[in-house]
Amino acid sequence: MSGRLINTSGMDDNRAVAPVIGVVILFGFLILALSLYQVEIVPQQNAETEFQHSGEVRNDLVELRAGILQAGSIDQPQYQTIQLGTAYSTRTFTINPPSPAGTIRTTNPYPITISNNSGTPEGTITIPTRFIEYQPGYNELDRSPTWYDASVLYLDARDNRGEIAVIEDQALVDSGEVQITALQNEFRRSGTGRVTLELRPAENVTGNIPEGDLTVTVPTRLSEDDWETKTDLPTDSDVYNGVTDTGAEINNKKIYNLTLNTTANNLTVDTVGVQEAPEEPTQNADASVVRGSETVVNKNAEFSLIEATITQEKTNGNNQGVQKIRFDWELSQETNIQLRILNSGGGNAGTETLEPAEVTGSSVVNTGGNRQNRPVEVEAEIIETGETCSVTFNDGDDTLELNCG
Repeated sequence: MSGRLINTSGMDDNRAVAPVIGVVILFGFLILALSLYQVEIVPQQNAETEFQHSGEVRNDLVELRAGILQAGSIDQPQYQTIQLGTAYSTRTFTINPPSPAGTIRTTNPYPITISNNSGTPEGTITIPTRFIEYQPGYNELDRSPTWYDASVLYLDARDNRGEIAVIEDQALVDSGEVQITALQNEFRRSGTGRVTLELRPAENVTGNIPEGDLTVTVPTRLSEDDWETKTDLPTDSDVYNGVTDTGAEINNKKIYNLTLNTTANNLTVDTVGVQEAPEEPTQNADASVVRGSETVVNKNAEFSLIEATITQEKTNGNNQGVQKIRFDWELSQETNIQLRILNSGGGNAGTETLEPAEVTGSSVVNTGGNRQNRPVEVEAEIIETGETCSVTFNDGDDTLELNCG
């Protein structure tokens, strides 16, 4: 035997390096998995959230259309709430894009004309009307807007190489009778929360309609082909007299005039204002809303102060989260308000409606056992004006003032 010693230090170093390499490889796989999840799974899940909201807001817009027509026909104010946008699920290791906000607005006014073609001033009347556009702000789904136009509700995908898709058909002509509902007043709201549109009717203006055979022109974004092929307007009847280009445009799309033939006896004209009474014609009644035995004067109501305080929250064990939030407010005058706790998807986790709310008051909103994990968003809305105040409770927040406007 030589008695020579063998140096094992190099072998020990190699053994020490192997676990480090394994950790690096594992970490690399983790980063790759998160990257794939961010690129593939997050957009799919967010698209599902947007798809659910698109169905909900479509139903809201159907109800809005019905409310406009009903307000005009029964001469009673209607209240329709629109969920403008939504919020994605909260994520820990991946990132969401900004919550998709939506915008609802009325356009500039365009004239409805009613004439007996006599050539006299009293033989023609003009009533302004507006379209309504709802524009979603989705990050994954198609952003095509939805329009309310001459009683028709439709999706307009022409900017995305699509077509007009009618959601609710026309209510202008039925059994030879013509029913016109003019929509008035400027309105615009944007955000991810809810907004309530008050639809205030004016007096029926049938008494101002000229006598005799009448020609009625109604402004519309729908072309002659759209009216003839995509609606149930009786285009083969004597009532229909074609569609002509006005030369005006909105959002780079033409404005047309739909022309109808009728008589004073077969024509009804109503006007509906958004948030306030229509300007033309003037409503004879005072600008107040009658609900049962109560009259709530609300034209200038606003929050002077609105705060929210978490009063019940479970922080350990099962079913953790916020359960109760107290709202404290000061109003400029009595009015109808709604207080809301929102869930992570932007939906309603708890709500309280006060009709009316006192000038100074307090109310607790309960999620009903469906506790909400932070961050938790809350909203307070003046129903008649649509003013919505909101704030989000993050970790450590107990009492917060809501931001309005």
